[in-house]
Amino acid sequence: MEYRREIDGLRAVAVMPVVLFHAGVETFSGGFAGVDVFFVISGFLITSLILHEQAAGTFTLARFYERRARRILPALLLVVLACTPFAYFWMMPDEVKSFSASVLGTLLSGSNFVFYFQSGYFDHAAELKPLLHTWSLAVEEQFYILFPLLFAFLLRRGRAATVTVLVLIFAASLLLAQAGGNFEARQSAYAAGWSWWATPSYGFFLLPARAWELLIGSLLAVQRFYHPAWFETRGRALREMGSLIGLALVVSSFVLFTSATPFPSIYTLVPTVGAALVIAFAERETLVHRLLASAPFVGLGLVSYSFYLWHHPLFAFARIWSPSALPTSVFLGLSVLALMLAVATWYFIERPFRDRKLISTPFLLRSVAAACIVLVAFFAASRKTRGFEYRFPKDEFFAGAGPGVTIANQECVRDKSQPWDEACVYGTGVPRVAIVGDSHAASIVEPLAAALQSKSISLVDLHVTGCLPVRNFLRANTGDRCRRQDDAFDYLMRSPQIDTVVIVARWATKFENSRFNNEEGGIEFGSDTQLYPDVARIGRAITIDEALAGIVDELGRAGKKIVVVYPIPEVGWDVPNHMSKLKQRGLLSDDISTSYDVFRRRTQRVYAALDQLPDGVVTGRVYPEKHFCNTVRPGRCMASLGFKALYNDTNHPSWMGAMPVAQSIVEKIAPK
Repeated sequence: MEYRREIDGLRAVAVMPVVLFHAGVETFSGGFAGVDVFFVISGFLITSLILHEQAAGTFTLARFYERRARRILPALLLVVLACTPFAYFWMMPDEVKSFSASVLGTLLSGSNFVFYFQSGYFDHAAELKPLLHTWSLAVEEQFYILFPLLFAFLLRRGRAATVTVLVLIFAASLLLAQAGGNFEARQSAYAAGWSWWATPSYGFFLLPARAWELLIGSLLAVQRFYHPAWFETRGRALREMGSLIGLALVVSSFVLFTSATPFPSIYTLVPTVGAALVIAFAERETLVHRLLASAPFVGLGLVSYSFYLWHHPLFAFARIWSPSALPTSVFLGLSVLALMLAVATWYFIERPFRDRKLISTPFLLRSVAAACIVLVAFFAASRKTRGFEYRFPKDEFFAGAGPGVTIANQECVRDKSQPWDEACVYGTGVPRVAIVGDSHAASIVEPLAAALQSKSISLVDLHVTGCLPVRNFLRANTGDRCRRQDDAFDYLMRSPQIDTVVIVARWATKFENSRFNNEEGGIEFGSDTQLYPDVARIGRAITIDEALAGIVDELGRAGKKIVVVYPIPEVGWDVPNHMSKLKQRGLLSDDISTSYDVFRRRTQRVYAALDQLPDGVVTGRVYPEKHFCNTVRPGRCMASLGFKALYNDTNHPSWMGAMPVAQSIVEKIAPK
């Protein structure tokens, strides 16, 4: 198959915006679309290769897979191996566990599944995942495994059958991608029980919604192979116009798209069709051909794979190492370093391993096996040691638990699927008070129970982790677990002895659909919270505000008194881990705190919604900010006091942090 310099030049056009996007250069807000250009190129090249070898009678699956392994694995394994010592020395235990999962996923060509379950591509925490960018390699590898099998089968059934089936798969995949980028379609999917698809991450990370992009290249290769005369006889004007339009579409997507653009979706046709037009019409002498076939573009294109591999780990580890946010200039400098590493990797690793005369197949297999053994051992060790947690003795920063509390029914299990009649009751009498909410409610339960115990009041725990304390709201990737909130409210309605309900939740993540960024370098790990009205049950979409007002009204009509707890300030850093990290580097000179202004901006919608609840029904309002913020330092919310953590992690208060809030709740329930 003839080498085409301009395709390497197109690789350069694709990779540079990706790097600049990850570096935080605002001009390239859609730089992530460069990956889609790579998909089209890959689909075109491997399909062309298969067609030419089939025609020559030289195609074998073994040879095809070996070439892909020589192309992908050596540089990839080198980069992953290079990441492991930095992960060990710089990452916190939870970060190491997340990283080691991505290592194993990368080895199994399944890192896109790992990141699908961990986070979204545009999450703040994604910037701290060194191997996040391998999701696209996993998509390509899965395509490389499946496509040759299907394509070889189809070719034996004729050209028409081949094109027809590929077009049908292309259309189905594009439809899936477009529907996945549409909120209403995701709601319908969730209502139908397809919670695995009711999140944009499905469309972004997984092959079924990405296959169409590679198939654009494949279909172009099929047409180019079977109808070469059409491409070769096009006039100069058509070739100039087609290639210029194609390049313009590609470049425009890099600067016009943003993280808010539904992706992948019909919008993704802009860079992918653009790439296809460049491949189709820039083959012969055109302005675009001369540009892309020039030495600078070809040179960058040749090292684009290694450049792509190196840049994201460098950026991620820089962010992990720095206790505060880094300026764009640092990432531009790291981009230069990544390019230098890419050139060295291409020269000393990529080129030799692609050449069977220099690197034999047995040596390739031994090298890959050795690297995999080391990386699997790293994964196993990180799991056994819970992320090598012995490196950071974070327990020294905990103030310890408070006094024990009596649990009336010792066999109870918290936050599981048992009937609510078997829920945990704290105290010795019939419970008068119930607490509902998510994991923030769970973090308050025992301090609240201890404070109530001094008043001889028992408490029943009805929290459901990750779920809003309202009716008819579900959370993606959790099945129907959040319907237990509805069951909890049903239990309250048939329990007249419970006269007071305490509502506690991490409202901000639900209202904003995002984890917390304290704008000082503290960016919370974890996937964004995708919530959906249970339209299958209620027949229509509702807002969180409506659902909250509805349950408060229902509880009020049932004669319940309600105590609403306003947002507990989030931190962004895992407080004990962050303190351990700072101490290790000799930087822990003061208590940890975050901006009060950031907290108020983050919770503005929450306060507005809670303030709207009627005072006649809400008998008490508790403001945790009064205990955390503006107490020690004006304009700051404290996350530690006296070098003791007020939080167990990034947002859940420790006993020391929760007890003042619990005491405020008790004052609303049983005033002195």
